[in-house]
Amino acid sequence: MGFSLHFMHIEAGGETGGSDRDGLARFLDSRGLHLSEDNLCCFLMNADGSAMTLDGHTTDLNLDPLNKEGEVSGSIWHAHLGREECQFIYDLCVAGGFLIVNPQGSPMFIVVNHNHEESDLPDVGELPAWVESADELADVLGSPFDNFIEYRDRVLATHNAAQSTPTTSKPRWWDRFWR
Repeated sequence: MGFSLHFMHIEAGGETGGSDRDGLARFLDSRGLHLSEDNLCCFLMNADGSAMTLDGHTTDLNLDPLNKEGEVSGSIWHAHLGREECQFIYDLCVAGGFLIVNPQGSPMFIVVNHNHEESDLPDVGELPAWVESADELADVLGSPFDNFIEYRDRVLATHNAAQSTPTTSKPRWWDRFWR
């Protein structure tokens, strides 16, 4: 269960395109990061090959391969929105010319560092949020995330109460990112 966010560049008329590949490459290089070897999406890895951590947690933040044809975008499937994670996401979006799409809604679009015009965005019946810092990003996402955490805790409490015996399962491919 996670709070997900998507990162992309939107051109006028709502078409995706125009993200800054060179800016993203410089951003990753300046932090000693590289993308995992995958053709679909790439997780961010440290120079030693270990999964990147933010706020003490392994992250599933990912980007499309920078050497592929077409638009580059990214996402995080299980955001926890700690200080370090919000700063990283903000800086990533500035480097790549991304805005943030919040599928949980309210706000649906978060424009970082004025890198998009309001006219670029599809009309979804609400105004986008405009953020100029990682702290502002955390504030914008804070209320929906707090509501999500409350919901998650209720679901987990119900699930844990229903579990009578612990079960084990085979390792899954993504388990390597949560060790």
